[in-house]
Amino acid sequence: MAADIIAIFAGLLLFGHFVGLGLLTRNLRWLRWQPETRKKPLTDISVSVIVPARNEAEGIELCLRSLLAQTHVNLQLIVVNDHSEDDTPDIIDRIAAEDPRMIVIHNPPLESGWLGKHNAMQAALAHVESDLLVLTDADVEFEPTCISSAVSDLQARQLDLLSIYPQFQFVTFCETILLPIYLCLSSFLLSPAVEDPKSAHAMAVGAFILLRRDRLNQIGGFASIRTKILDDVAIARSFKKNGFTISLRSAPDLMRVRFFKNNRHAFFGVSKHLLGIAQSCIWLAPLLAIGPLLVYGTAFFAVIHGIVQQRFILAGIGILMLLINYIGLLLTRPNYKFNALKALAFPCLSILFAASCLRALYLFLCKGRFQWRGRDTDLKSTR
Repeated sequence: MAADIIAIFAGLLLFGHFVGLGLLTRNLRWLRWQPETRKKPLTDISVSVIVPARNEAEGIELCLRSLLAQTHVNLQLIVVNDHSEDDTPDIIDRIAAEDPRMIVIHNPPLESGWLGKHNAMQAALAHVESDLLVLTDADVEFEPTCISSAVSDLQARQLDLLSIYPQFQFVTFCETILLPIYLCLSSFLLSPAVEDPKSAHAMAVGAFILLRRDRLNQIGGFASIRTKILDDVAIARSFKKNGFTISLRSAPDLMRVRFFKNNRHAFFGVSKHLLGIAQSCIWLAPLLAIGPLLVYGTAFFAVIHGIVQQRFILAGIGILMLLINYIGLLLTRPNYKFNALKALAFPCLSILFAASCLRALYLFLCKGRFQWRGRDTDLKSTR
């Protein structure tokens, strides 16, 4: 009887996998921003860029130099050193001494009730001079035409916000095996509904958000999202809630960013994203945490039990579930860059994901705390 129940559950999961694969294929096709469709600006356009940086010594120089190399834009670059504990401030100051287009803000006072990154961006907002503003992270590498292409598209389509999905790079073992989690999120969270003004669904990617400054001011600047862990999604939702037009495009040839910096960063990154998704309904977090264990546990049970008991249809269901997962990973190239051999170990993610999520839940529920970028934030003070 138990085996029959699991067989039914496995069949339902297989159906869900086919649905997810279909959604993923649709979303990849919808997101793709073909180079030949991109317009070039007729004149240089003034754009301000805000880069909050905390402990980003490893990649910030490449990021800042690629921003300063942007073509067809009159650039103002505002970099905020958010109380870094490594060489980040020295690197920022050295580059700023070479280029007058850079404004550097060191260690803005952390306002009560604010998360650190949001506080840093708010501090930079007072220095913005342009009508168009780009928000990005300190570990992104840009091609020279990235900003000008985005600005041309925003103006041509009369958008208020345009976010670009970069190429995400996964290098180490832990980074790579976590891919299916983000693949699943891409299947269900990325959708053409983002651009539908009748839908409340909204999405943006923190690596690149181009927006109109007056629209940002109309929603109250970053104060309106000061407690939201996923600031990029929160900005998109706030824009759409206020009736502004938003869009999302994928351009892996224009931007590159390593999703996690190392194995340890991958472990804590999962905690951040889980809490960000479940922040307003924390009861969902345990279900999300055990989800991969149920999926892959069922798949392996179906394969092993099916072979041992010669129930080959059941074994085939389990194999198909695992195969669809791997095919989905391969379909995401070049949006995701990863080692295909390391990716074969993706079922291991269930253990890593559960451990990371349970740790995050313990800190959140028992201590009311959230840890990211070496900063321990008291979430009770942000409510």
